[in-house]
Amino acid sequence: MPPIKKTEELMNVLVSADSEPELHDYLGGLDPLPADFAAYFTALPKVQARSKNELIRESGLDRTYAYHILNGSRKPSRDKIVALSLAAGLDLTETQRGLELTHEGILYAKNRRDAVLIYAVKNQLSVMAANELLAQFGEAPLA
Repeated sequence: MPPIKKTEELMNVLVSADSEPELHDYLGGLDPLPADFAAYFTALPKVQARSKNELIRESGLDRTYAYHILNGSRKPSRDKIVALSLAAGLDLTETQRGLELTHEGILYAKNRRDAVLIYAVKNQLSVMAANELLAQFGEAPLA
């Protein structure tokens, strides 16, 4: 498997394309992106390594609602994505990608609540520990 190129590297290749054949070659080399959060999330190795029941329990989400999110029939809110990401032990890049796919907005370091959530994801805290930390700093828990 070839190494994954960074977005900046891909942008440099794309900007330097001077002809349609070069554009065609560039597009042919791109891996298809998952269409939605459910496809992305369930394809991650960290998610596949755990049972759905375990992920749902650790996320603190309602079981039925979580199954709807995981099978793609419901679009998750920002907090639900963060809760599932924490439960799965995803890193910050993986969590941010999930947020991007749902157009919910990535975690923003200048926002107090988001800063606490970034810390929680980076340090692989549980959802419960993240909520306790949010409360400690006077921020709303993950809903």
